[in-house]
Amino acid sequence: MQLKKECKAEKQVDSNHAGAYGQMSGPGILRDPLWGTSIALSAVEVELLRTTAVRRLHYVRHAGPASLHTQHTSTRLQHTLGVFACVSHFAPDWPELRVAALLHDVGHGPFSHALEGLEGFDHHRHSEKVLASEEIHRALGGLNRQTVLDLIEGRVSSPLRNREGVLHADHLDSWVRSAAAFGILPIPASELLSGFKLSGPHLEADIDTAAQILKLIVHEAYYHASADNIGPVAVLRALTQRLIDAGGLRGIEMGNLADEELLAVLRRHPATAEETYRLLYRPQELHVVRNGEARPAEAYRHRLNKLYLTLPRIQDAVNPAILPDYPKLETLGRLLGEYHVFWEAGDIVEHH
Repeated sequence: MQLKKECKAEKQVDSNHAGAYGQMSGPGILRDPLWGTSIALSAVEVELLRTTAVRRLHYVRHAGPASLHTQHTSTRLQHTLGVFACVSHFAPDWPELRVAALLHDVGHGPFSHALEGLEGFDHHRHSEKVLASEEIHRALGGLNRQTVLDLIEGRVSSPLRNREGVLHADHLDSWVRSAAAFGILPIPASELLSGFKLSGPHLEADIDTAAQILKLIVHEAYYHASADNIGPVAVLRALTQRLIDAGGLRGIEMGNLADEELLAVLRRHPATAEETYRLLYRPQELHVVRNGEARPAEAYRHRLNKLYLTLPRIQDAVNPAILPDYPKLETLGRLLGEYHVFWEAGDIVEHH
């Protein structure tokens, strides 16, 4: 009898704790600490949060390998739940869109975008495979998988994504989450959220909110082009390719790994172990230079081809060119191009 009472109490504690994260056996409440929202979850959403595909995102870093030596350590699941919070705030009665928000990043490989293109890996194509899996099919219940996929890919314009070059919830959460991690978020995220409204399928900001968001866009562009980001991305890509070439990893396996699983293999394999240790424990020894600057012959090459600069649409059709930071956008193109990454000279002493 005593055992039954203890089990009942334990179950109650687990249920109460899980409610904040959408893990209850029935529909619960998801509270997002960044955006300050509380969203009631449907049974389908609860089931999706329990799938392996979504749970894996808790072990994939949103900022990629830069998270190994910066404070930008949030996970893809935290970002996913933030996007879900924003989408559900603006379109609470659009079940396919809410589900698309929960599934929009399931195709990401370890360390998010860092390994994109290696062995032909494409997170968009991998998303299609994950959405076609039996696990996701069961969790979706009667919702149409193709509709969800079209929303994820932006083939149907929505607050989640679009192809018209208008700021959407995916980028909005990324920029705000990044700014919070680096301590430069100018006002609470909940106040930024209140500065938006839904206009058709698109988010529209009031002019003050748009001005704040533009500051975050510029900051994020400089972060992507920084040595903090480019250095570890270039090294991790090189190490992963070396691991694949040495037979330590098959490219087809990459999309299902979590960050720590990849790092564990890199730490064990003789072709990558020493340099992986150096990446983890001595990242300050990395140097990043632009193309044309002096570098050793063995430097890794990294090409920055893209920056995310989708601007918010401003209410009353205000031209964003009037925003104070708009002229800075014209200077960001110079950040694109080829970089070279190399280690400073010195012996590597591995800790055992």
